Amino acid sequence: MKQTVKKILVAILISLLILGTFLFGFIQGSKWGWKANLPSPFEKIINKEPPKEIEAGDMSLFWDTWQVILDKYVGRDKLNTKEMIEGASSGLVQSLKDPYSEFFNASSSQSLTEELSGEFFGVGMEIDKRDGFLIVLTPLPNTPASRAGLMPFDKILQINDKDTSDLTPSEAAQLIRGPEGTEVKLLIYRSSWDKAKVFNIKRERIVVPSLKWQMLDNGIGYLRIYNFNQPLFNTFYQTALKISLNKPKGLIIDLRNNPGGYLEAVVDVGGWFLSKGEIILKEDLGNGEIKLHRSPGPGSLKDIKMVVLINEGTASASEILAGALRDNLNVKIIGTKSYGKGSVQELVALKDGNMVKITISRWLTPKGNVIENNGLEPDIEVKNEEELGAYLNLDLEKDAQLKKAVEVLGDELSN
Repeated sequence: MKQTVKKILVAILISLLILGTFLFGFIQGSKWGWKANLPSPFEKIINKEPPKEIEAGDMSLFWDTWQVILDKYVGRDKLNTKEMIEGASSGLVQSLKDPYSEFFNASSSQSLTEELSGEFFGVGMEIDKRDGFLIVLTPLPNTPASRAGLMPFDKILQINDKDTSDLTPSEAAQLIRGPEGTEVKLLIYRSSWDKAKVFNIKRERIVVPSLKWQMLDNGIGYLRIYNFNQPLFNTFYQTALKISLNKPKGLIIDLRNNPGGYLEAVVDVGGWFLSKGEIILKEDLGNGEIKLHRSPGPGSLKDIKMVVLINEGTASASEILAGALRDNLNVKIIGTKSYGKGSVQELVALKDGNMVKITISRWLTPKGNVIENNGLEPDIEVKNEEELGAYLNLDLEKDAQLKKAVEVLGDELSN
């Protein structure tokens, strides 16, 4: 009996200990445990991922539109999936509202490659778009366009009776180009005319010249750079050696009606005129980062007295060179205000021969002057009374800008 009572008391004691331990833990947990479950300051923040540069988009709108076309479009039995995808890609780039960014399908990519390589079939002019109008940026020398009398800033209203208001420069270029010997009809308007005029121009094989070099009187050299295309890499090296051998006392660098070209080409050319390491341009990458492009050298032409000629057809890479020479060497710029294209485009190859030309940055002169939509103001403004175009033969009587350049350079050499 005593053993039984003893066992019961032990059991009760153990139970009380267990219950006491449980109650103690419960009380302590009630007192402190709820605090442990409070969110930390970081956990109180929603959307913890780094901010996105562009908000998320819902692609269902695109596919819903595609489905509507498949279900309801009257010509759905003739749909071309490849063309639809190319059109959508083109529209995506156009949504940037940047006149210099563009999608190229395989066909237009080939045309662009031919143009930059320096050879194609057409009428021989650089075109661009400004204020909603397709314009002649510059007619190339000794081409059907220049012989027909087309001028920088002529508006191209129609190509073969097709309205150009919705065309990109590349689309227009494809329409203007064609088999050798065939004609293209252009409706052109010039601000000095009362009404637009029709030009029927026969297409030719166009070999884009890179530059022209010759010695003038009084030991003055004349260098005209027509554009900064691919062949310039080789031709300028040879010309720079000729200039060094001729040892001109002064040099006129003519960049009038030069529409630009490769950034690498202008940096390479600038290297002959600037000491190694000097800044040729500053590139604004759009995220607060500024990239400096410096002269690669050799700078062997830097000690020659120079002046630069520009006009409204001077654009892009040619504005880079003019700005670099003025900012670094105090070279005087003569002529009229330049075009004002201060952005850099990169060609990105896509699958199946397609390509995107995308604006990746905007450039500044070495002193930080913005060229985009501003252009370069000349130090000495001179306008030509006659519209000379992209001529080949120099004429000091008709070309007031060139005449002024010779005068200014002559005065600098005499001092």
